[in-house]
Amino acid sequence: MLTYEFYTDSYFGSSIPEAAFPHIAARAEAALSKMKRIYRVESTGALSERMALCAMAETIYDASRRHSGISQVRMGEMTVSYRDSKALSRELVGKASMYLDLYRGVTV
Repeated sequence: MLTYEFYTDSYFGSSIPEAAFPHIAARAEAALSKMKRIYRVESTGALSERMALCAMAETIYDASRRHSGISQVRMGEMTVSYRDSKALSRELVGKASMYLDLYRGVTV
């Protein structure tokens, strides 16, 4: 389980407030569990997995702070773009791959 102390002392994170951390960390852990069902995930140990979880937690927190999923608004000729969940999933995979090796496909 990821702790706030690890997030601040080892990962040196500061963007997630302590009160929000348990909920955000649980979402990051669920996202990593899903990745493990889709990809073959290799790590160099518990440290790399916890670092990946911290990076993913910050991404989830940042996404949750954006207003109702809107990623772009333009007033001239009224354009509104919404951030889709696939974009967040791709971003989480990118963050996880900074610390973990992710492989997709058939292994022999």
